[in-house]
Amino acid sequence: MTPQRWEQIRQVFDGALERPAQDRAAYLRVLCARDDELRREVETLLRSSEQAGEFLETPAAQLSQFVLRDPSRNSAHDDDTGGYPEGYRVGPYQFVRRIGRGGMGAVWLATRFDQEYRKQVAIKMVKRGMDSQEILRRFRTERQVLANLDHPNIARLIDGGSTPDGLPYLVMEYVEGTPIDQYCEWRRCSISERLHLFRAVCSAVHYAHQNLVVHRDIKPSNIMVADGIPKLLDFGIAKLLSPDGATLDLAQTRPEMRPMTLDYASPEQVRGEPITTATDVYSLGVLLFRLLTGKMPYGAKLGSQAAVQHAICEQGPLRPSSLVLADDSTGIPEATQKMEAVSESRDKARKRLRKKLAGDLDNIILMALRKEPHRRYLSVEQFSEDIGRYLEGRPVIARLDTPGYQFAKFVRRNAEGVAAAVVIGVALISIAVVSHDSEVVGAAARQQAELALQRTRHELVAAYLHAGEPGRAYAAAQVAYSATPADPLARRDLAQASQALGDQRESGGNRQEALRLYKEALTQYEALALTNPHDAGVQRDVMTSTNTLGAIQLEAGDVPGALSSYTRALQITEGLAALEGSQITAATRAEVAAANRRVGELLLRNGAKDAGLQKLRKALDIYRQLGANPEVAELTRQLAQ
Repeated sequence: MTPQRWEQIRQVFDGALERPAQDRAAYLRVLCARDDELRREVETLLRSSEQAGEFLETPAAQLSQFVLRDPSRNSAHDDDTGGYPEGYRVGPYQFVRRIGRGGMGAVWLATRFDQEYRKQVAIKMVKRGMDSQEILRRFRTERQVLANLDHPNIARLIDGGSTPDGLPYLVMEYVEGTPIDQYCEWRRCSISERLHLFRAVCSAVHYAHQNLVVHRDIKPSNIMVADGIPKLLDFGIAKLLSPDGATLDLAQTRPEMRPMTLDYASPEQVRGEPITTATDVYSLGVLLFRLLTGKMPYGAKLGSQAAVQHAICEQGPLRPSSLVLADDSTGIPEATQKMEAVSESRDKARKRLRKKLAGDLDNIILMALRKEPHRRYLSVEQFSEDIGRYLEGRPVIARLDTPGYQFAKFVRRNAEGVAAAVVIGVALISIAVVSHDSEVVGAAARQQAELALQRTRHELVAAYLHAGEPGRAYAAAQVAYSATPADPLARRDLAQASQALGDQRESGGNRQEALRLYKEALTQYEALALTNPHDAGVQRDVMTSTNTLGAIQLEAGDVPGALSSYTRALQITEGLAALEGSQITAATRAEVAAANRRVGELLLRNGAKDAGLQKLRKALDIYRQLGANPEVAELTRQLAQ
């Protein structure tokens, strides 16, 4: 069997395990149509793997969910163990009992036998006979990914190695926890508690992104909560990003080989398009939808994989708040809210939940679930910060899609019908205009008055900034923004005033206040950029503000934070260069070089030597192309070191 054929079998097998046992036959009929051999292979794997999921896709730390089929059975003769008996030793570890198994291997609870210290661990082993080049490559990739990640919300890699016959193994942190969705229900977590747990998960994913790793399989079963601390597990299908953020692998070019869990997959994963950090933003949006409603974004009546794929790529997600009062079958238990009184009815609880979800939380989730990656949150960090703003009662940057954007999407989907409707609409509008002249005049007058007031507010902010009074400019900008939060001019004024006041606080030694103001400025610039993705001026504002934030984070000793800011600034800078195309200016090329240098230096400080060197070499190449430049000598020296 070729590695490609085995990967296809494994993908179908994964999908079957994600579904209830009673739905698997229908699932296989759809997916294995005209391929009886594929169906037989998957059915054989399902029979031999009663309860555990597929090996590489099953978190090693998710141990308490597996039950051995027959504990009295001699594991040395059990084919599902992969031929490893109890008591088998790898490195300094000795197997105690098998705690998970799948089509390609097993997971063992193990302890150290050298008595250096007592510690229980989980060990992943590949089953003998399943050690194809593709499987071993992915296994070693997972091991290397985990070796580079050290975060309190990521299950740690403790050790690793190979057996005498060359099969690799992973020694993982042993986590006895509960999937995050079950944990929230069983503990009757409030909305705020769920959001705080979710933000901890975001912190782990953002850290992985800083280390150029996209998880690609974020779902409740890959997030275990133990003692109130969520742990992100299973980087078995994680994607290693190249330093420029763009990669292309076999899974992107062959639909049957795309590793993903369909219900949590992004549109670009389903289509086989390039994977970026925005992919994880989308999956986190699905996860948050699930945590707050108990349901999935596209409803529960999608009968086939094709229907699910169509919904993900074409159908708008449901509003979370719209599910709450639907009926008792929505899957939202009373535990979703902590009751203030025992006598409170279920109906009241559901109404309270709907009120909490409606508005900002709806908008936050729906922004993360946008079909186009560039229209989602720019990063997981920005997603998490918007939830933080919600929790603190501050304005969030998430907004509903504009009517114009929604109409344009509708026209593209229904071009012929819209063309016919326009003819009728024009006639009706002509009649309506005559009868509503007076109302139109009144509305126009009100609009003119509002515009005049906005201009006055803008001029006041500009005057204070020009006079060197950023404190007064900031206060005036806040008033204008509170009155018209959707007005781009008010957003820009608040951003500029926040930036100016931040500069003043920084020069005065108040670094924490400066950091808060710089973040506020960046929030407003990013909101403008989301609605104007092709406006080079707005993108440049985001770049400048992000670089400023990165500089103060670096001065404060926050190297990961500075790396995140500088990496985002680099992405924007390269986007600006792409917008200029063949007309790119020397100034823009110098900005790209400087951005690469900043990121490269911080990657080196963070231990990512290869990625850091690549960035520095790229910067050096650009500087050399620009001609005589003092940066060339310094960069050459750095690279030599």
